[in-house]
Amino acid sequence: MTEGSLQREAATARRRLGRVLVTGANGFLGAALVDRLRRDGEEVVASDLERGDAAYADFQGCDITDPRQVEMLFARGPFDTTFHGGAISGPMVMPDRPLEIWRVNTLGTAHLLEATRRQRAGRFVLCSSCSVYGATDGATIDEATPPDPAGVYGASKLAAEQAMIGFAREYAIDAVALRLAWVYGPGRRTPTTLAQLLQAAVDGRAFMIDDAPSIVTHYVHVEDVIEGLLAAGRAANPPRLVYNISAGPGCRFEHLVALVHQLAPGIGVTFARGDNANTGPLGFDLANAAQDLGYRPCVSLKDGLKRYMAALRAIA
Repeated sequence: MTEGSLQREAATARRRLGRVLVTGANGFLGAALVDRLRRDGEEVVASDLERGDAAYADFQGCDITDPRQVEMLFARGPFDTTFHGGAISGPMVMPDRPLEIWRVNTLGTAHLLEATRRQRAGRFVLCSSCSVYGATDGATIDEATPPDPAGVYGASKLAAEQAMIGFAREYAIDAVALRLAWVYGPGRRTPTTLAQLLQAAVDGRAFMIDDAPSIVTHYVHVEDVIEGLLAAGRAANPPRLVYNISAGPGCRFEHLVALVHQLAPGIGVTFARGDNANTGPLGFDLANAAQDLGYRPCVSLKDGLKRYMAALRAIA
């Protein structure tokens, strides 16, 4: 069998998720993933610091920075698949508490990996971030691009990845990390420029974007990210440890605003900064995720913005 046919087989072969653990189940992505898994009929244990508002039938509170609590969580296993989304979710969260970002994102991940090793749990899927790449300008980035994080958040995600890679190589843990782009969609609670822009459009208010029109954005709809997570969990034998999950090519802010104008013609949008030569990466290459996992984004930015605005209007 040729190398190409082996790769095509890897993209179609699937494993059962079995009993699933989702950390960060109260978060934007975690809650959406638990909902999807339950609709798919999967057996799910949801975990977070507190139960929160969600009506989870099987919930386990856990502070992942406490190894004893993590051990108790895994004692409820065995888990066949772990989706680790319990983390500080972006550089906009806790910007004045860098040590806490590091404790949760890096140390917390290491505790979960150790529990996975000790309990001989199954597939470990880490929600990482495209922030590990840093401000690479004018290029389409694949997984071979050297990471160069611009701050503590990106560095903490890279360190979590490296911990996962170390455990995978030394202890044969079945693990894969997904470098997620800028996840958006209904249910997002952390403050983002896109959420604020769309809320202003719904409210009929003017809005100023604290950036330049030429900056390239990398928004990927939450439904596509869920598909990427499930593809990583179900792929039988992923040949790589790290994959990009995004919408593919990026979109300049000025083009994104033009799409919003089509949905809300009356909104006035201005930019706080003029055009800058440093526009960021052009996009994140998805060839490996498509080939090995069968992942392809399906929600266009225009359709995703339309759905997001409809959800915001429904709760206005």
